[in-house]
Amino acid sequence: MSETPVILFGLGFTSLRLARRLLGGDRRIFAATRKPERFAELAAQGLTVADFHADLFPRGAVIAHTIPPVDEAAQEALHEFLVELAPRRIVYVSATSVYGELATVTVDSPVIPSGEASLRRYAEEQWVAGGPWAALILRAAAIYGPGRGAHRRLAVPQTPALNQRRGPSGLVSRIHVEDLAGLMERGLDSELCGAFPVADTLPCSTEAILQWCVEYLGLDPNQVDISGTVSTGRWVDGTDIVDRLGLQLEYPDYRAGIAQCIREEGWGSAAPLRS
Repeated sequence: MSETPVILFGLGFTSLRLARRLLGGDRRIFAATRKPERFAELAAQGLTVADFHADLFPRGAVIAHTIPPVDEAAQEALHEFLVELAPRRIVYVSATSVYGELATVTVDSPVIPSGEASLRRYAEEQWVAGGPWAALILRAAAIYGPGRGAHRRLAVPQTPALNQRRGPSGLVSRIHVEDLAGLMERGLDSELCGAFPVADTLPCSTEAILQWCVEYLGLDPNQVDISGTVSTGRWVDGTDIVDRLGLQLEYPDYRAGIAQCIREEGWGSAAPLRS
């Protein structure tokens, strides 16, 4: 493993998974966040957590950047901080929204951002890619995992979907948070640069996922209304980055991934699970 320290920019849904994967080795792991006091447990495990003050972090590190662009002032401050740290490499998690209205996305698809959020995402990609460091950009499809995803509509009792009609549920490409964290981890020490779409191997509508969940959980389908109008969505081919980094996805489709989510969330007490 490289001795180059790692700095996590933000500790959100994905970067928390990455932090847990990185901790426990000899490498120094840092995290920059506005509320470091929230992460005392990870600090006790060896993560150095601090606010965005450059003198608290090493220069020449590898940075895992997952902070979504919010506004111009915030991005300017973040960019100044990044430049001062003079990183060797940045792995930035963007989103497939930069492909705009494209219904099919591959590694060769053009970027056609539409809407303010996707324009900001692409602008951040361009800034990261244009810096004096190596840059790898991961354009993630919809990120799901324990506590987040289509299956949460059937959570008991937090967000019940029983006897409720849902809205449109078009085809959606997804990526399990643990697989995205795994790609980030491998990408930190890779020499690979460029921008790549990231997704699992089985795009699926939300309605179809909920139907599968009903069967997997052994629920009575007559008591669950998960119907909706299927609309056109996006199919994302994420195989290129997986192959280039030499990985295999732990959760190559929603069935494997959501089964893991349900186990980790402890749904066994709420409904009978089927193997």
